[in-house]
Amino acid sequence: METKVKAGNGIANKTGNNNNDGRINNLPVSTAFNDKKAEPKKEETKPEPVKEETKPQPPTEPAKPADQPKKEEPAVQQEPSKKEIKEQFAAQQARKLEETEKIVEQLGKKIAQKKKLQNTIANIDSFTIAQSDEKDDMASDSKFQRCELVISDDDGNEFVTKNPFIIAYVAHEVRQLCVDKLAEVESTIVIP
Repeated sequence: METKVKAGNGIANKTGNNNNDGRINNLPVSTAFNDKKAEPKKEETKPEPVKEETKPQPPTEPAKPADQPKKEEPAVQQEPSKKEIKEQFAAQQARKLEETEKIVEQLGKKIAQKKKLQNTIANIDSFTIAQSDEKDDMASDSKFQRCELVISDDDGNEFVTKNPFIIAYVAHEVRQLCVDKLAEVESTIVIP
């Protein structure tokens, strides 16, 4: 079977044996490499005859430059066995459980702090209301006329005052501090 390739495919016969039937030196000419740029030469092999209706096949492996180190192909990895999958799953569950416990512990501490602040605010409010009920006709700072403010430390040192203005101011400021801190704590009580 004789095959023909169109003449003028850009390949010149340097030996002068061009007979315009697409063959050089009585060998068929492949046009698959006409568009390739200068590549390192490989061992020359005899080209296979090209059938009329088939298109030239591109090479299966692109040529690699000589300066690139050859990479070893990774070994085929086996799928993990059911036992290994179960172990991995158990490890993941253990990590998730530990993380959940930490989150619950942190939330528990924040909720306890929130309750203490709410109790402190309620105590200050009830104290202030009780003082106001006893002295309806007096000014706001004189409501605390019979009160005493005592601040003491572990060493037995004490600060004592009966000044109603200072007591009213301290009660107001402590309440405001607790309200601000309560808002801050409540904003951090979230489930991630």
